[in-house]
Amino acid sequence: MSEKKHQPAVYRPTGLPHYDGNPLIEALPPILSDDDVARMILHSPLKPTEAERSLPAKLRVHGVNRLTDAVIPLEIHLHLEDIFSQLLRHGYTGRHPFHRDTVAMLHASSTEDIRHSGFKSSASTMTLVGLSGMGKTTALNAIARLYPQTIRHAEYAGRPFIQTQVVWLKIECPHDGSLRGFCAAFFAALDEALSVNQYSKLMTTRLNISILLQRIAQLCRSFFIGALIIDELQHLNSARVGNGKETLLNFFVTLSNEAGIPLVYVGTNAMVPLFSGVLRNARRAVGMGVVSFDRFSADDDYWRYLVQRLWEYDWTGSPEPLTTALEDKVYDLTQGNTDFLVKLLTLAQRYVIYEGLPKVSEAILQRVYNEQMRLLHKPIEALRSGDPLQIADFEDMMPAKDQIAQMMNFDTARRARRADLALISNINATSKREKANEPSANPMVPVSKSIDSNIAKEIAESSDLDAALSAEGWIDDKPW
Repeated sequence: MSEKKHQPAVYRPTGLPHYDGNPLIEALPPILSDDDVARMILHSPLKPTEAERSLPAKLRVHGVNRLTDAVIPLEIHLHLEDIFSQLLRHGYTGRHPFHRDTVAMLHASSTEDIRHSGFKSSASTMTLVGLSGMGKTTALNAIARLYPQTIRHAEYAGRPFIQTQVVWLKIECPHDGSLRGFCAAFFAALDEALSVNQYSKLMTTRLNISILLQRIAQLCRSFFIGALIIDELQHLNSARVGNGKETLLNFFVTLSNEAGIPLVYVGTNAMVPLFSGVLRNARRAVGMGVVSFDRFSADDDYWRYLVQRLWEYDWTGSPEPLTTALEDKVYDLTQGNTDFLVKLLTLAQRYVIYEGLPKVSEAILQRVYNEQMRLLHKPIEALRSGDPLQIADFEDMMPAKDQIAQMMNFDTARRARRADLALISNINATSKREKANEPSANPMVPVSKSIDSNIAKEIAESSDLDAALSAEGWIDDKPW
C-alpha cells in the first residue's frame, strides 16, 4: 500500500485563478517541474557490488531479480505526467464542491435531473495506446503514485467540508469484456482505495446491470473521483453478450459528460477499432491527446540510454562493458520492446551464473534467445520484418501471461532439477561407501549396477537427462 494512499487535506494556492479557491484542486500536490517528475518516478534498485558478485551462484541469481524493479524515466513519462496533471485539475474546475450547479448535480436522482441542474462538465479524456510490453501500465502507475489516492477534507476557508476525495481510481477491464465484470472491478477498486469492504457486496445482490452502472455513476460523483483509469480496454473486443460493448462505451461517455469524470483509456492497438464506430466515442477518446507507446528504433537516444542503465545491473563474475556490437545484438533480439529487453537481460545473466561462465556475450544472448525465449519468437519476428500487416497481428502472436511466466521460470526449474540429481546422487554414493565399511547383520540383495559419483556428475550436467540416464541403464523403457 502506498504511503500516499490516504492523506488529510492540506490546501496550497496554485497561483492560477481558475484553480485557486477550489478545495479539490488546492488539496492536490504542487504542480511539478520536469526535474521533479523525473526524480520522483526514478526507481533505481541497489546495483550489485563486487562483494555481491563474489557470492555463490545460488545467492547471486536472487539479485538478478532486482533488475525487473527498475523504473527509468524517459521523455514519454514527462509527457504523460504533464497531460495527466492537466486532465486531473481541469476536470475539477467544473466540479467546485460549493457551487450551486455542482451541488444540484450531486443530489440529482436521475439523468434528467442532472441535465436540468445547470452543471457543465469540464472533464476530458486521454488515451494510452501501444504494443504489449512497452510499459504503458508501469508508466501510468508511476504517474498516479505522485498523487495521494484519497484525501480527507474536514474544513476549508473556515467552513465545514466533510468529504472524502478519491483522486484517481484504476480498474482493469475484465478479460471477457463483460459489463458485470467491469462493475465488479470498479467496486473492488473503490473498496481498496477507501480501505473498506462495502461496495463489493453490491455484486452479491440481484441488481441488474443498469442499476449497477447507475450506482457507479453516483459513487463517481459522490467521491469526486479525479480520474477513472481503465486499463486493458482491448478486452472489450471479447464482449459476447448482446450490445455490452456499446453499452459500456456509451456509459463512459455519459460518465464524462454528465458526472464530469475525466477518463484515461489504456490498451494495446487492438482497442483502437472500439472508438471508430461511434463518432462521439472517437472524439472523446482523443480528448487531451493520445500518448502512443511505440517500440524504440535502434538509433533512438532514449533506447540507448535505457539499455545502458539496465546493463549496469550485472551480477555475473566479470561484467562486460556495453559495446556497440552488444547493443546491436540486444536490439536485434528485442526489437526495441522494453519488456523483451528486461527478459533477455534477466535470462542471460541467470544462464551465465548457473553455468559458471564469466560474462554475458553476444553468443550467450543469442543462445538464450534461441533456447529460452521461443515463445516470443513470432511476435519479435513480426517486429523485425517491419511489415505493417505482420505487426498488426503482434498481439495475437503474444503468448498468454502464464505461458510467459513459465518461460521465465523454466531455466530455474531445469537447473534446480539437475542440481538436485547431482546432490542426491552424491549423497547416495557417499552413503554406499559408508555402509560398505560396516559389518552387515543381514544378507543384502546385490545390485547389478553401482552408482559412481563421476558418472552421476556427468549425468547431472547433461543437457538431456532422460537420454543420459537411459545410456547408463538407470531408465529401462522395455516392457516388464
